[in-house]
Amino acid sequence: MRALTSALEWQSRAVVGRHLRVYLKNWHTSFLPPVLEPITLLLAFGLGLGAYMASGIEWKGRAIGYMSFVAPGMLAYATFMTSIFQSLFGAFIRMRYQRTWEGQLTTQIELRHVVWGEILWAGLLTTSYVAIVGLVLSGCQAIGLLQLDLEYLPFVIPIVFVSACAFAALGLCFTALVPTIDHMNLPIFLVVLPLGFVSATYFPLGHPVLAAISTANPVYHLAEGLRGLLLGDGPGYHLAALAGLLGAMLGVLVPLDMRLLRKRVLGD
Repeated sequence: MRALTSALEWQSRAVVGRHLRVYLKNWHTSFLPPVLEPITLLLAFGLGLGAYMASGIEWKGRAIGYMSFVAPGMLAYATFMTSIFQSLFGAFIRMRYQRTWEGQLTTQIELRHVVWGEILWAGLLTTSYVAIVGLVLSGCQAIGLLQLDLEYLPFVIPIVFVSACAFAALGLCFTALVPTIDHMNLPIFLVVLPLGFVSATYFPLGHPVLAAISTANPVYHLAEGLRGLLLGDGPGYHLAALAGLLGAMLGVLVPLDMRLLRKRVLGD
C-alpha cells in the first residue's frame, strides 16, 4: 500500500518538477517530434487512405468517415506510445547514463518516489501532447475534415492521464529488466508494437481471433472507449474494461517496478 500512496508525497512531485524544469530548457528539441507524430499519422491515414474510402467505414452498424474513425484511435495510440517511450528510453537514460536517479537518491527522495516521479511525469507529458492533438482535431472539424462530439473532449484528459500512468508502469518494468539500451528492441518489437497494431486504431478488429486477443489489450479498450465517447455511441463496456485493466496494471506493476529497480539500482 505504501508503494501506491507514495504518488501523493511531496518527494514524488519534486521528481516531476525536476523533469519539467529540464524539459522546459530543451523544449524545442523534445516537443515537436512526439507531438507531430500522431498528427502526421492522422493526416496520412485520414486523408491519404481515407481518400480511397469515400463511402466511409462501418463501425457498430453505422457508416462513419474514415478520418472520424481514425481520430479517436490516434489519441489512444499517442497515449500509449508517448508514455511507453518516455518510461523506456527516457527513464533508462536518466537511470543508466545521466545518473539522475543516483543524484536524487542522495537527498530525501527514496526509490519509490523516483519510480512514481517517472510515472507521473510520463502521464503529465503524455496528457499535454494528447491535449495538443485534441486541439488539432478541433481545427480539422472546423474545416470539415471529420465529425466528432467535441463537447466530450475534456473528458478525454483524465482518461488519458490515468492510462498513461499505467502504460508508464509497464515501460518501467522493461526498463528494470533490459541489461542495455540496445535490448530495448525486444520489448518494442515483441510487446509494444503488437499491442499498438492490435488496438483498432486504424481498422476495426473484425477477425474473431484478433477480437478475442484484444479483450486483454488496454490500448484497444482505450481506443474504442474514446471512439464511443467522441462518436456519440457512449463509452460503456470499453471504458469499464479499461478501468479494470488500468487498476490491475497499477496495482501489480508499480510494486513490481519498485522491487525490480531496487534490486538493480540499490542491489537489495
